[in-house]
Amino acid sequence: AILLIAIMLLRSVNKVKANTSIFIRSNDKNISSAALSQSTTIISNRLKDYSSEKFELTVMPEKSGIQVTLSDNWDVKVAEKLLTKKGETGFYTIYNCTNLSELSIDTQHLLSMLKNDVKSTTEPSLGSCAASETTKVNDYLQSLKKSQQCRFVWGQPSNNGDLSLYALRLQKDSSPLLSGKDIESMKSDKDGKINFVDLSFKKPAKELWATITRQNINHSIAIVIDDAVLCAPLVRAAIENGKAAITGSFTEAETKLIAALGNNGELPIAFHVVK
Repeated sequence: AILLIAIMLLRSVNKVKANTSIFIRSNDKNISSAALSQSTTIISNRLKDYSSEKFELTVMPEKSGIQVTLSDNWDVKVAEKLLTKKGETGFYTIYNCTNLSELSIDTQHLLSMLKNDVKSTTEPSLGSCAASETTKVNDYLQSLKKSQQCRFVWGQPSNNGDLSLYALRLQKDSSPLLSGKDIESMKSDKDGKINFVDLSFKKPAKELWATITRQNINHSIAIVIDDAVLCAPLVRAAIENGKAAITGSFTEAETKLIAALGNNGELPIAFHVVK
């Protein structure tokens, strides 16, 4: 009997130790209970979309945050992204090296700060640089007068670690052409060894997407989540079926993360992990 009790206690202790506890706090100390509740629902749906692994969420209004308990099979780094990423999704046409001069900035100076081996007028990025050089470029961009026409955003790291810079073309109200609210579903999928995200727009947005693609044949449209360009595919023809695909050198875990963020809406407030 003593041995049995000892084994049961050991299993219980191991189970507790195996679980990971994360506390996320709102950046806004005056968060409303409605915003906290909405955020909890979005985060719960993200976690469910990403994995069947167990988790528990406990809302703690007095601490302006949410206590998250994850089973031992969760990747904590991925989970933290699901918990704290805003999930702001947008679709933008872009300025490239051939039409960047439309902006009232010193384009030559900006381009001189980037590796630019662009060989085509349809190349979507302005150039690239090592991650260690992005601070210098960002400092220059922040010194410019804020533009109502453009927003500069970095892309995903390439195989050699370099980051490409994109110039997003803004609408008159600084909004994207389409946003996360227009998305019906996003699904992680695979074609052989290639991982991608299959995207469908809601019915009201399908006609607009067809018009956007029709007007931008042989031009790129950037797909952006949380100030990072996921991809900027070249439009070859009008897309009438309300579909799109997010492609690139993604792992399966990365496409699952993108789909989980895009599927469940934008968090109404920002959170950070309390270490």
